[in-house]
Amino acid sequence: MQISQPRHVSTAPTAAPGTADRATGPAATRATALAMISGDDVYEDLFTAASALQSALTDEGFATRTGLGTAPLDDAGDVDVIVLYTALGRFTAGQREGLARAVHGGCGLVALHSTTVLASPPDQLDEADRLLAELIGSRYLSHGPSPHESRFEVRLDPDHELTAGIEPFEVTHEHYQLKTAPDVRVLAWRDTGSGPEPLVHVRRHGKGRVCYLQLGHDMRIWGEPGMRELVRRAARWACRPDREGV
Repeated sequence: MQISQPRHVSTAPTAAPGTADRATGPAATRATALAMISGDDVYEDLFTAASALQSALTDEGFATRTGLGTAPLDDAGDVDVIVLYTALGRFTAGQREGLARAVHGGCGLVALHSTTVLASPPDQLDEADRLLAELIGSRYLSHGPSPHESRFEVRLDPDHELTAGIEPFEVTHEHYQLKTAPDVRVLAWRDTGSGPEPLVHVRRHGKGRVCYLQLGHDMRIWGEPGMRELVRRAARWACRPDREGV
């Protein structure tokens, strides 16, 4: 797990990754996104967040459709990026195998918040959950020690196109302790007494790019400009399979 220490970088509108593509690039008019929302809305504000998510993707220039439940994965077609926001969403092994194949072939994947909270026990992952955890590059372990929510600063890697130019910003959000794969690159984190806690990480899966954002719990975070910018950039970055590396 790689983490670069941040330095303060002034935000300039002309420097934001994705802005030029949105204004002049052919991908800006052709790129398509599927936002898939599934699971239990008791602890996560899934369905209200779905509207904010679709708005952010549309603002970035994506032709976006939103699907409820897991069935939309059966007909994802040739979308450029799939965005998952699930809370114990029930996938079939076939759906997750299909998702992994699509990403391996070049489809981008952005996973939000509780998508890493898997239904099967951590020490007894079923095949479908194992596939998703390996694809995303992390899985939820716990909220960590109390309190399970606090006000903290989101710190960002200034040397990656997804986060460059975004100033650190403060949010109130719940905490996640994650088990991350060795190949992920952490682009945003919060500092804790036991070390940095990843908030955004990226990896490659075959030709596809994968980004996970731990943020997204409720509408307080969706009202943060920094969060919406991260979602827009993550989707734009993930739908570019032609570029090497993470």
